[in-house]
Amino acid sequence: MDKHRLTSVSLYAFFTVSIINLLNQVVHILWVDLLTKPLLMVTLLLYYLAARKVEFSRIAIFMIAALVFSWFGDVLLMLQGRLEGMFIAGLASFLIAHLFYLVVYQQARHTVVLGSYSLFITTRTVFLLLVGFALIYMLYPSLGSLGIPVMIYTAVIISMALAALIRRGRTTEKSFISVYSGALLFIMSDAMLAINKFLDPLVQADLLVMSTYIAAQFLIVKGILFHEHAPAEADAQKGA
Repeated sequence: MDKHRLTSVSLYAFFTVSIINLLNQVVHILWVDLLTKPLLMVTLLLYYLAARKVEFSRIAIFMIAALVFSWFGDVLLMLQGRLEGMFIAGLASFLIAHLFYLVVYQQARHTVVLGSYSLFITTRTVFLLLVGFALIYMLYPSLGSLGIPVMIYTAVIISMALAALIRRGRTTEKSFISVYSGALLFIMSDAMLAINKFLDPLVQADLLVMSTYIAAQFLIVKGILFHEHAPAEADAQKGA
C-alpha cells in the first residue's frame, strides 16, 4: 500500500473508530468500548506516521512516545472500575504523555520569533494559570489521598498548554492554532473527567470527556504535522 493511500485509510479508520466510540458513550455497550477505545490512539499513531513527509526526527520519536503513553492511559482508565489502582496508573500514563508533548512543542518551533506576541502570550498565560488554580481549588477538598497526584497532574497539563502557547510566532499559524486548541481541549476533557469523578456527576459526562479528548489528540497530531510539513512545502514552492 502506497503512503498516500495508507494516510487516507488510517485517517478514515481513526474517524470511524472515534464515531463508534462516541456513539457508544450514549448507549454504553461494554464490548464496543473495550474494542474501540484501545484503537483510538493506534489508528491516530498510524495516521501520524503515514502522513509525515519529512525524515524521521526527534519530534517523531517524542510524538510516538506521547501517543503510546496516551494509549496506556486510555486502557488503564477503561479498566479503573474493574481493577484496583487503575485510575492512578492511568493518571501517571497521561502525565508522562503530557511531558512528551511538552518536549515535542519545544522541538517543533523555530528559534526566531516572527512578530510580537508578548501581550497575547502574557494574557493567555495568566488565563491558563488561573484555570489551573481554579481546578485545584475546586477539586482538592474532595480528592483525599489523591490530592497530591492530581495537583502534580494539573501542574503538568497546564505546563503542556503553556508550551503550546509559546509556540506562537515560532511556527506556522495553522500549526500553532491546531496544537494550542488541542491543548485547551485536553484541559477541558480532564477537567470534566475530574469534576464528574470527584465533585458532581455531569450530564452525558462520558460523551463530553471523550469527544473533547479525541478532538484534542487529533488537533495536536495535525498541528505537529503542519509544522513538519512546512519546510517541505516551502521547498516545493521554491522549486516551482
